[in-house]
Amino acid sequence: MLRAGEHDRLRYTLSRLHPDSLRSTLEAMLDLLDEAESSSRWLERLWQWYQGNREILAATALIHGLLRHAWICHGRGGKWAAEFRESLEEAERLLDQTLAKQPENADLLCLRLLAARGLRRELPEHWLRFRALLAVAPTHYRGHLCMLENLTARWCGSDQAMFRFARGRASQLPVGDPLRALPLLAHFEMRQQDAWRGDVAAVDPWFCRPEVSAEVIALWQELQAPLAGQGNAQADELLNFFAAALYLSSHPDLASEALTRMDGRCAVAPWNALGRTEREKHNPGWVVDRVKAEIAAKSSANPQ
Repeated sequence: MLRAGEHDRLRYTLSRLHPDSLRSTLEAMLDLLDEAESSSRWLERLWQWYQGNREILAATALIHGLLRHAWICHGRGGKWAAEFRESLEEAERLLDQTLAKQPENADLLCLRLLAARGLRRELPEHWLRFRALLAVAPTHYRGHLCMLENLTARWCGSDQAMFRFARGRASQLPVGDPLRALPLLAHFEMRQQDAWRGDVAAVDPWFCRPEVSAEVIALWQELQAPLAGQGNAQADELLNFFAAALYLSSHPDLASEALTRMDGRCAVAPWNALGRTEREKHNPGWVVDRVKAEIAAKSSANPQ
């Protein structure tokens, strides 16, 4: 509809969605556009829609597009640095305008955290934005993940700050709440940092550290039943992370339990970071198949 310029039809279709589905639908739309044309081209289409009437749905789609385009430019580096900054500043301006009309829009408040990261805002500003989100949605899943990443050493925090946040927020939530898994996601951030630094020797052994392994197992024992019973995308995502963490921490039996609870619902992350070949890196399902085969081989070699 966007590519055909059918803006009224697109607006109507998006307006029929449940509010909780809007973000994922817009992200899926951008994924498909990425496959069809350059980000500069689809961003131009989003601008055309927005400039036609400047209503909330068009503004929201454009904000998502500006942030997506900004991070694409960030990945290119070099001459794209200026466009990265410009896209973030434009997204920030539109966020302020749209939130003035919808001050309790949690997804937009979450996107302000992403903009703050790219714009390298000072740490107090990140906390200010996060608290504004908590006031509206105390258990906003994506908002917590975004703040966790903002607090990493590569952005505006440190390893210690990230873990203080992850463990502190987890301890404030009821037993069984999915966000109790925040420390698990912090461990994956540490593993990713090792990989980016080129510290090959540290990439996989991170999860084999006794204190890390113990924390992962404790979280799994607490959350495996609640996650399996929820049956939503958020729970499926965390089951994927648990399966990978238990595999990396050399607990094949527990990893097998997590893989069984996944029931074939394979997510891109974290398996794309575990790929050993170029083909695996672009096909997370093949990584899962390899992991299952390795676990089965170990079970055959070491029968109970």
